[in-house]
Amino acid sequence: MKINVFVSNLAKYNDGELNGQWTTLPVDDVNKDILDKLDLGGDSKHGYHDEWFISDYEAPFTISEDDSMYRLNELAEALEDYETIEDVYKDLDDREATGCEDVYDFDDDFFDTMFTDKTEIARATFFGEIQNWLDPYIYFNGVGNLASMNEYQYQEMLNNHASKIIEEFKNEYL
Repeated sequence: MKINVFVSNLAKYNDGELNGQWTTLPVDDVNKDILDKLDLGGDSKHGYHDEWFISDYEAPFTISEDDSMYRLNELAEALEDYETIEDVYKDLDDREATGCEDVYDFDDDFFDTMFTDKTEIARATFFGEIQNWLDPYIYFNGVGNLASMNEYQYQEMLNNHASKIIEEFKNEYL
């Protein structure tokens, strides 16, 4: 997963000068590869005199301006093998903690696995919200009936919960 951050010198920013650099994470050494290049006064061995902040980012989840570069770099290393937020979501043990619907593939196996008789299926579909019988995803709505979801809605759900997905990933893997 690609994570880019623009890290800036806070003192220079407050003086009206935008000073910083775009960096793709992960890097080998946060101090040498990012912070030493920002003219913070001092260095990684003796400490920095000025503060830094993340003024912009490109990632599928929210990054705060005061997030730790060290922890963010550690997260980027852990996410290197994932291409999308969907890949991260599918690898989680506790998907419920993300706030996403528990979505299943909309196929015959779903009905065979989740229901014991045809009456239950009929009730859940009749009172449910099946938008299109060709939708690729299905889930149980808040009252136990079935609702379908197309690919766009599924991706939108994941993108809307991306920060929670990443938080759960941190809880499970970092």
